Amino acid sequence: MVKRWLGICVVAAILAGCSSDDGNQQQVNQPPQPAVCNGPTVEISGADPRFEPLNPSVNQDYENNGRRYKIVQNPANFSQAGFAAIYDAEPGSNLTSSGEPFDPSALTAAHPTLPIPSYARITNLANGRMIIVRINDRGPYGNDRVISLSRAAADRLNNSNNTKVRIDPIVVAQDGTMSGPGTACTTIAKQTYALPARPDLNSGMGSATSAAVDAPQGDVLAISNSTLQSEDTTGAPVRSSGFLGAATPLAPGVIESEQPEATATAAAATPVQQNAPIVAPGSAQGSIPTAAPAAAGHYVVQVGAVSDRARAVQWQQKLSQQFGVPGQVSSNGTMYRVQLGPFASKSEASVLQQRLMSETQQQSFITNAPAM
Repeated sequence: MVKRWLGICVVAAILAGCSSDDGNQQQVNQPPQPAVCNGPTVEISGADPRFEPLNPSVNQDYENNGRRYKIVQNPANFSQAGFAAIYDAEPGSNLTSSGEPFDPSALTAAHPTLPIPSYARITNLANGRMIIVRINDRGPYGNDRVISLSRAAADRLNNSNNTKVRIDPIVVAQDGTMSGPGTACTTIAKQTYALPARPDLNSGMGSATSAAVDAPQGDVLAISNSTLQSEDTTGAPVRSSGFLGAATPLAPGVIESEQPEATATAAAATPVQQNAPIVAPGSAQGSIPTAAPAAAGHYVVQVGAVSDRARAVQWQQKLSQQFGVPGQVSSNGTMYRVQLGPFASKSEASVLQQRLMSETQQQSFITNAPAM
């Protein structure tokens, strides 16, 4: 009898100890771990990461179509790779999970479990391109996709519906410091919305007469494709024809083939209308100075290339209307190049190039105008 009571007491003590351990077990969020970089550092742009309080209504574990989703509590320890979806919808046609109207021109994305709002570096594993997006929606569901990108983000990465990407979160502290896997081997470009310098139309070359307002342009550097490396051996080489045959973008200000010196001199000597009003680029009174006759233009600003001609035309028309410049769509195999211009000189084309970066964060490069 004594042995029986002794055995019962031992079992009760073990059960009490187990229940006590379970009751005291709590999930502790570890501090963000410093990102480790074992390669060259490149500068990337995109959405401007900043500290934002989490939306409590969409950061709880949930169920969708019978499947449970657990919200990532520590993005500093999260990284994911897989196929990306492209979400195409009319602006403002839907509300995101954060309650914001959907904007296909914004650099945003939807993810099933990352915090809302948060930021992540997205890498196209086929061509090495990287961009920062803001996570503000939930999804995708019911397919093999790990993230859904806005049309603007997909175009900047040159993604298709069969492109694999890697997702690396960027953790932003209240003091603005950034950490997490999305900061490894990358420097986030400083964003500025300062207008470019006022051009001097009397010089015939549109040279700047004053420095740009506020932040110096030298702090904003474009990505150099010489530092990009493809992690997917099945993709197109980064330095050849790019993804799906698209031309690999050159650094800003670089043209595909230089014009003869005599041609450049003749362009510089083009007379300028003396009575033309002098206005700052982007002002309500005027727009970018351009060479009106297409035959007289030697340079164009190329903003990108897509595989859908209708979308390329729509993109070109939108930019031409926004910046008040002519434009065109030229074909290159299965790709359609979106180009603005033509311009009589590279300096005039550079003014538009600066506005594209400062006002829309759109990277571009200057090239020769196609033969008519």
